[in-house]
Amino acid sequence: MALSLVSSFAPSTRRDHDLRSESPIIDARNIGVNFTVEHGHVEAVKDVSFQLYRGETIAIVGESGSGKSVTARTVMGLLSKRASVSPKARVEYDGANILTFSEKARRRLRGDRISMIFQEPMSSLNPLYSVGTQIVEAIRVHRKTTRRQAEARALELLKQVQIPDPEARLRQYPHQLSGGQRQRVMIAMALANDPDVLIADEPTTALDVTVQAQILNLIRSLQQQRGMAVVLITHDLTIVRKFSDYVYVMQHGEMREHNTTEQLFTNPQHPYTKHLLASEPRGQAKPIPESSDVILDARGVRVSFMLRHGGFFKPALRELVAVDSLNLTLRRHETLGLVGESGSGKTTFGQALLRLTNAESGEILFDRQPIHGRSRAEMRPLRSRMQVVFQDPFSSLNPRMTIGQIIEEGLVVNRLGVSKAERLDRVREALVAAGMPGNILSRFPHEFSGGQRQRIAIARAIALEPEFILLDEPTSALDLSVQAQIIDLLRKLQEERGLSYLFISHDLKVVKALCHRVIVMQHGKIMEEGPVNEVLSNPKTDYTERLVKAAFEVA
Repeated sequence: MALSLVSSFAPSTRRDHDLRSESPIIDARNIGVNFTVEHGHVEAVKDVSFQLYRGETIAIVGESGSGKSVTARTVMGLLSKRASVSPKARVEYDGANILTFSEKARRRLRGDRISMIFQEPMSSLNPLYSVGTQIVEAIRVHRKTTRRQAEARALELLKQVQIPDPEARLRQYPHQLSGGQRQRVMIAMALANDPDVLIADEPTTALDVTVQAQILNLIRSLQQQRGMAVVLITHDLTIVRKFSDYVYVMQHGEMREHNTTEQLFTNPQHPYTKHLLASEPRGQAKPIPESSDVILDARGVRVSFMLRHGGFFKPALRELVAVDSLNLTLRRHETLGLVGESGSGKTTFGQALLRLTNAESGEILFDRQPIHGRSRAEMRPLRSRMQVVFQDPFSSLNPRMTIGQIIEEGLVVNRLGVSKAERLDRVREALVAAGMPGNILSRFPHEFSGGQRQRIAIARAIALEPEFILLDEPTSALDLSVQAQIIDLLRKLQEERGLSYLFISHDLKVVKALCHRVIVMQHGKIMEEGPVNEVLSNPKTDYTERLVKAAFEVA
């Protein structure tokens, strides 16, 4: 059966699939999406068509801003009010055009028969409700079941997605979980009602390499058991090659190429596809100048939290030590990698070093000045010298502010720039340096893809010209080619300004390309540390060896 696809490049091919004799469960044709902006319209998706069959996994790949997520949101009926869908577009589910459904009918469909895992879990989870309450709600909205039964199902789902201590997590709130753990909660919610179609928008972006395989194997297992169809939207070509049956390549809102996974990877036709397949982090950090002194020194830093556990009915409190009396030294011009599985304490340690999380004990010196005992007011003069790029860009960018206001805000607070015109010039320069156009100051965060929002977050940090930047998974939301650009940007800024980076990541390939040294963490402890090439090529612990194997042998 031929695949109908309007694109600038469409090789004539047929899918070799056992399900070709059936009707597609999703038949999307001629999707076009325009966004109204201040000075006109932006055509985000241009006449795209695809088909999805029961039990099949298709992947939609491309760089950030290519239209992947907008295409998925069109299927789900989740576009913003600024968006308009082409009148000739059709998205049929089991023969019925979803685009003509009432909002009530779409709500019944979403989360039940068609479910979606979103790219940014922090913006999708309600911060006012516990994890357990939100999973239970997702179940009871679509299923007639008692609360106790839904709670039991919620616990079962958290166990399936490999969340540690699931009974305790049910009572926790989203902000108390790591980025990887929040993403696993989103996956549990999406699978709660055994959907026919699962749209996974960067489902493993926030997960470490060892858990990525577990989550994708879980989705595959459920798919095989239930005949579920999966749309995988990702920039991770390693995942695509391993888990998808068919691949669509998008660029600038258009489909450039489509083929079976095997054919596309072994014999790509379009130049853009070849460019994507050739993109990966390369190079290594330049040597640190011998004269570089220490900018950040920490000794005996300890952070713990009190957690509820024991289920819904008999909760009890216990201490979770997230950072267990750790030491760290960072020099000027140096990039220090901090790696480990989600929940290992990487982010908590990094935030404690910047006094964004209070450490209960330990000493922290920034540029030889003690900061561990300073009040918020006393820390303020140092804030422009130490900046952060967070893991989840959407939750760290104010949705009610324009891009210009978001980046300019730090300049205003720190009294940088004599006039507004000078500040806006610095805002534009920072955007351009981060790989974004300088004419987007009047637009809002929701109008950009995940990768573009992350670059905006980087622009906000470098606009203040800091000496030290905490980079918390700054490339996790970016496609491979943009990862390389960001790595080159960070290297350039470091060389020009003598910047120091604490680089938190689960992507060991990026760590190897960017970092001078690396610290490996597990359960709040340092398992291993040393020069990055030495640690990754000759790991001393089984835990490090497992991380390295998962990162470098999958490809």
